[in-house]
Amino acid sequence: MVKIVKHHVVVFGALLLLSVACASQPTTLYQQLGGDKGVSMITDDFLVNLSQDKRILHHFEQTDIQIFRQRLIEHLCVVSGGECVYQGASMYNAHIGLHISQADFDAVVGHLIEALKQQHIPLATRNALLAELAPLYQDIIEH
Repeated sequence: MVKIVKHHVVVFGALLLLSVACASQPTTLYQQLGGDKGVSMITDDFLVNLSQDKRILHHFEQTDIQIFRQRLIEHLCVVSGGECVYQGASMYNAHIGLHISQADFDAVVGHLIEALKQQHIPLATRNALLAELAPLYQDIIEH
C-alpha cells in the first residue's frame, strides 16, 4: 500500500510540475517572440541586416529609418497577437510605386529570418510568424 501511495505522490508531483511548466509557456506568438523587448531586438537586427544588402538598399533611400523601425515594431506586434496599435499605412499603400520584385521580397524575408535566428527564436515560432506575414505578399509585390 505504501508503495502505491508513493507512486501516486510521484505521479501527482510530476503532473503538477508539468502543469506549472505549461502555464509558464508564452501563450501568444508575441510572447514567444519575447514581447516588447524581443520584437524590438528582432527589428534592430533586421534593420542592420537590410542596411548591409546592396541589392535592396535603394528601396529605403527615402525612408525615415526611425519611423520605419517604429512602424515595423508595431506591425510585428499586431500580427503576432500583441496588444499594440499599428499606426502606419496599409501594406498595399506603403508599397505603391516601389516596384518590389520577387527577388527583393525574398531578400527582405531572408533578412527577417536571419534576425529571428540571431535572437534564437525557435523554428516553430519563426514559421508561425512567417505564416502570419505570408498573406501580405500580394500587397507588397509589383505595384
